[in-house]
Amino acid sequence: MQRLNSALRLASQICAFFAAVAVGITAFIYVAEVVARYGLNSPINISSDVGSYMLCVCAFLAAPLISRQRGHIAVTVVLETLPPRVLGKVTRVLEFVSAVVLLVVGYFVLDLCIRQYHQGVLTSMANQIPRWWLTAVMTFGIFFSALNFLAPADAKSEEIMEL
Repeated sequence: MQRLNSALRLASQICAFFAAVAVGITAFIYVAEVVARYGLNSPINISSDVGSYMLCVCAFLAAPLISRQRGHIAVTVVLETLPPRVLGKVTRVLEFVSAVVLLVVGYFVLDLCIRQYHQGVLTSMANQIPRWWLTAVMTFGIFFSALNFLAPADAKSEEIMEL
């Protein structure tokens, strides 16, 4: 079980790395657009499309590590009033429910991805790509986030939560 948990941790860190790469690509494309438009008087007109695509990639590839570290936004007003013994149990139940919800959502997104692939649906942007590419990234991020809710939280994230 510990080996599986370590593999999940590594996969989540790799996903976060690629999310950061997506941010870098977005920044590079926007800078290239500005230089081409104002410096060379020859706009490339892909920055908006690439920015939108990379935002999707960034959000869904960062989600697994955020879930693993329990770094997501949470309203904990009620939880903070619970005694520590009860808090641990309630937290595990909430994490399990979150994982189940993500698995159900992931199933529907996977179904959509498969339909988009078979139908050859393209994005509606000026520079079109197959829509299933983005939906596949969404599916991957959602399923990995669910797995991270089922896995024990990293010790580092528990220290962060206590601060």
